[in-house]
Amino acid sequence: MINFILEYLWFFIIYAFLGWCVEVAYHAVTSGKFVNRGFLNGPVCPIYGFGMIILIFCLEDLSENFFLLFLGAFLLTSTLELITGFILEKVFNNKWWDYNDMPFNIKGYVCLSFSIIWGLAGVFMIDIIHPSISKFVSIFNSNIGNIILIILLAYFIADFLITILGIMKIKKHMLILEEIAEKLRSYSEDVGENIYKGMTLAIKTKDNMKNKLAEQKSDFKDIIDERKLHMEELKTKYEKLSKEKSFIHRRLENAFPNIKKKLSELDHNRKDK
Repeated sequence: MINFILEYLWFFIIYAFLGWCVEVAYHAVTSGKFVNRGFLNGPVCPIYGFGMIILIFCLEDLSENFFLLFLGAFLLTSTLELITGFILEKVFNNKWWDYNDMPFNIKGYVCLSFSIIWGLAGVFMIDIIHPSISKFVSIFNSNIGNIILIILLAYFIADFLITILGIMKIKKHMLILEEIAEKLRSYSEDVGENIYKGMTLAIKTKDNMKNKLAEQKSDFKDIIDERKLHMEELKTKYEKLSKEKSFIHRRLENAFPNIKKKLSELDHNRKDK
């Protein structure tokens, strides 16, 4: 049992690293630049590690049956991507990837074209790549191998904790920005509503229109000056917060553009006020 667990831990680390390599290569080809696409700071994509150990555990015995292997990989990887995407959005209040612009997608978490790719990739990995990886892992079935594994797992856990703490700061950061944007919107609406009420009252009392307008003008000036002061303070705070981004925040914005997109939308909404 111990050997089984150690073997699967090795599979997790190796495939998490290989998945990271695939993501980096894909985005190097499509964007022409290096992007650390990992959820963590290090060169690993945990979802690939989890995905592969699930496929190995459930489908390795079906390696001789292409159709069942493809179908199983298609369903299992799609389910994992769907669950992961849903959890990340609920926990961090933001989509980390979005397939809404792709046909036959489910809530933007999964789409048919990528699910087919994951199914074919699963067949390729189980039939072609995994036998060699399994032989490679058997080399580390020793005390030295176990020490190396412990070091790698310790690094992975430390990286995971650091990243989670960084993400929670990002979430708090974005909630503050949203609150500021909402206050700016509220102030703009208050000014507009007061102007509307003042003009309506002046029109209804035509005989005293000049006096009413003068009074309303004075009131509007006080309200507008007060709101303007608050708005300038909020804008200054907003701009300061927008520039205060940690290393993890900047890295995740590059890796997952939806985070940066949401921040850009907040900034656009603020400038419209």
